Amino acid sequence: MNAIELTDDELYEISRKVLTDKLGASQVQRFIRHCKPGKGDYSIDRHKLLANQPDIDTIVKQIQDGRTEREAEERARAKRFAAPQSEIREMTDSEVYEIGSQALIDRFGVSGLIRFIRICQELNGGPPRHLIKNREDAEGYIKLYTATLTLNPTVVEDYIKRGNAYSYIGEHDKAIKDYSEVIMLKPNYAKAYYNRGNVYRDKVDFDKAIADYTKAIELKPDYADAYYNRGKLYDEAEAYDEAIKDFSTVIKLDPEHANAYKYRATVYCDKGERDKAIRDFIKGLELYPDDDEAHDAGCSLKNAA
Repeated sequence: MNAIELTDDELYEISRKVLTDKLGASQVQRFIRHCKPGKGDYSIDRHKLLANQPDIDTIVKQIQDGRTEREAEERARAKRFAAPQSEIREMTDSEVYEIGSQALIDRFGVSGLIRFIRICQELNGGPPRHLIKNREDAEGYIKLYTATLTLNPTVVEDYIKRGNAYSYIGEHDKAIKDYSEVIMLKPNYAKAYYNRGNVYRDKVDFDKAIADYTKAIELKPDYADAYYNRGKLYDEAEAYDEAIKDFSTVIKLDPEHANAYKYRATVYCDKGERDKAIRDFIKGLELYPDDDEAHDAGCSLKNAA
């Protein structure tokens, strides 16, 4: 399968299987941890290299020595790549990363490796990919992905990214059209339903939003964000029991989700279950002590009791 037509979720899962086959299951996380977000200032090293240039004879010798070193390294590299998993476990993180990278290149090509690394960098605390900061960013992405989709209209992630950009600038119908196109291409892609649900929510079409969140959850039962957003809409519809159930699921999936405690507390309050509401407000404040709104609400409940 062509990597460009895979969703990010598909690429991530298949890449993990490729790494497991090559490195062994215990080494996959070592590879992923090694995909660290870039922070270096490479211009400093470049200036150091340019500061003191050697003479021609020295440069020639360096080239010759470098060729010999490269040949030796290629032989060592081939030996490492052919090593069994029992030997790979004893290698350094850099060597494991090198072997895993080559396995992914062999499977997906360089572009597939780069996509997987960027996914891992985000998981390791790097900035979100394709982060939209302002309208100019959004309009730039719309132009970019309109061009790429003209060349290849089957790249589902480009529809997702363009849909996100349309959503950012309030072009809701165009965003829905892009997410719907993804669903036609990949009917089981939970993120497309979730994103479309967000746009329906912004259009105040809550029934369609809930339907999309529900489908996303059906496809991905641990989709905490989908439960959370659906719970908020159930609260708006005064479907309090359903809202509590969703927020409780979020808390089970992510015990440090302060807002889930806050919203569940609000629902308990609406139901008149003050003791439960107070406990949830307190827990939310433990996780996020700077939430003045939750603090004031919790104090009001205590005083009312």
